[in-house]
Amino acid sequence: MNEPTSEFEEIDVSTTPEARKSFQEALEDLRADVIRLGALTTEAIGGATQSLLDADLAAAEKVIEHDDLVDHLYHSIEDRCFLLLARQQPLASDLRAVVTVLRIIHELERSADLMVNVAKTTRRIFPHPLDPKARGIIDEMGIQAANQTRIAIDAFADADGSRAAALADMDNTMDDLSKSLFRHILSWGNTDEGSIQQAVQLALVARHYERVADHAVTIAERVQFMVTGMHPGAEPTDEVFA
Repeated sequence: MNEPTSEFEEIDVSTTPEARKSFQEALEDLRADVIRLGALTTEAIGGATQSLLDADLAAAEKVIEHDDLVDHLYHSIEDRCFLLLARQQPLASDLRAVVTVLRIIHELERSADLMVNVAKTTRRIFPHPLDPKARGIIDEMGIQAANQTRIAIDAFADADGSRAAALADMDNTMDDLSKSLFRHILSWGNTDEGSIQQAVQLALVARHYERVADHAVTIAERVQFMVTGMHPGAEPTDEVFA
């Protein structure tokens, strides 16, 4: 009986001009799908935020179901990256591009998962409405998370290291919003079960948005590495991946 083989075994590694052209085309397809994954993630941020603000259970369920599309695209991109690495011998800049794609899709998939958690919060605190101040802060957090994610993906799409470097400065805005929400929650002073449950859930929501912003910053750092061959903050050395 023949031993089972994986799709990575006995792969013909070629560096002919035709193979290089094929590699570049595959890399461009990956780039397009990363941008698409970024759009799906940004859509999830908006949808989850709005479902929470409106106490809209149908909208929350849509975000939860939408996550299957994110997961499917994530795994498709990941598999193709592994195949590219196995079939080709990428030059340093191309190798950085593939590795960057692998890192970015992980950050985007995690951000989308966090928005599923926000959508589930809509169900957990239903039918208790959000007070106006909490609504305002959460609305701002959703906008900020979507903007940071969008800027990070735009920087990747344009291979723009300068735009990516500027993203870290935006992270303070999300930190300030999170602190504002925590302070507001602590000011409630209510001890009934419904209020306590809502306070706990909104504290978790604040953390979810903070983590989405952190994922966007990580994406930006990976873009900087892809463009320059250096990690942000690293000292120049002779071992830069040119």
